[in-house]
Amino acid sequence: MHHLSVIVLLIAARNLKLQASAQHFDTFAETLYSRLSGACRAIMSLQHDSLNSQNQILSTMKIYLLNDEMMTSFPIDKSYKALIKPKMFDITRQTKVIIHGYRDNAQSSVSLDLAKAYNEKKLFNVLLVDSEEMMSKSYFLSVHNARLVGKRLANLLANLEDFGANAVDFHLLGISLGAHIAGWAGKYFQRYKMRKLGRITGLDPAGPCFSSAYSEQRLDKLDADYVDVIHTNRLVQGITEAVGHADFYVNGGGPMQPGCLMPSCSHLRATKLYVESVENPKSIVAVRCKSWREFESNSCEDNFTVLGYGSSTSSRGLYFLRTTAGPQFALGVDGTKNNERPMNSWQSLVVV
Repeated sequence: MHHLSVIVLLIAARNLKLQASAQHFDTFAETLYSRLSGACRAIMSLQHDSLNSQNQILSTMKIYLLNDEMMTSFPIDKSYKALIKPKMFDITRQTKVIIHGYRDNAQSSVSLDLAKAYNEKKLFNVLLVDSEEMMSKSYFLSVHNARLVGKRLANLLANLEDFGANAVDFHLLGISLGAHIAGWAGKYFQRYKMRKLGRITGLDPAGPCFSSAYSEQRLDKLDADYVDVIHTNRLVQGITEAVGHADFYVNGGGPMQPGCLMPSCSHLRATKLYVESVENPKSIVAVRCKSWREFESNSCEDNFTVLGYGSSTSSRGLYFLRTTAGPQFALGVDGTKNNERPMNSWQSLVVV
């Protein structure tokens, strides 16, 4: 778990007994989390100012191509020439780019399950970004490195577009810290090509260092034509605020998800839900609402959309839903109504 996440949990648990009302506690928790994220950015800035060239560590970055049953990897500096060889990269297909998070890699089950789900469709180019060495430093340094990874990924995508791929066919799926890498890739791609990527999906974007940050410092809805975000562990490892065109708050967005005992379980629930949506399109339904409190009172407007694979690019606003505690998570339309007792005060946070 991130060091800042541990601090948040310890302080929040200690102060839970001191709060006279859930609303006051909610405000306190959000303010505390925002200040900790600001402190994280300040520390990261100091480390950035003391760094030398990162070219050497950037060269450790790899791109994996999953094609049917074959997985091929290329050093980032050789990836473009490798991908444009015959029968490697199909410019007529959409391209799914999966980006792992902090202290992870492209071959972990978290990334691979998502890649394999897409690969089984036989409809897409499936690429995985591996920046394990850059994402395994201290959290502060990894946050700094994430921007470099995003910039280098944008360069590859721009070259692939020059080769004949269409920018709107690029869909980046970022897990935790990888969501902000995707955001920076979108930002740099716009600088290079003067147009946007088609879609970015943030799978519980990392919160420490990013909550209450300016849009240019994190994933933002301006980074692609459509940015959808799934929140499952807010106020711990996930970002607190809405940052996309459509933000989906699963069981209130967290901090804990049904069936989870540890924050990491809730944090990665967003990816598991997305994998399920690829396997069973249109199975996970959400309803637009102003807040989780409004959802709990069944006062949402009749505006429904699908989470994940089948998400409509015209979706806008905040969406809420319930799920089960384990696979299969989807409740269909039943998940858009509160048929259970209200959840705890953490999960009643207003997110507008």
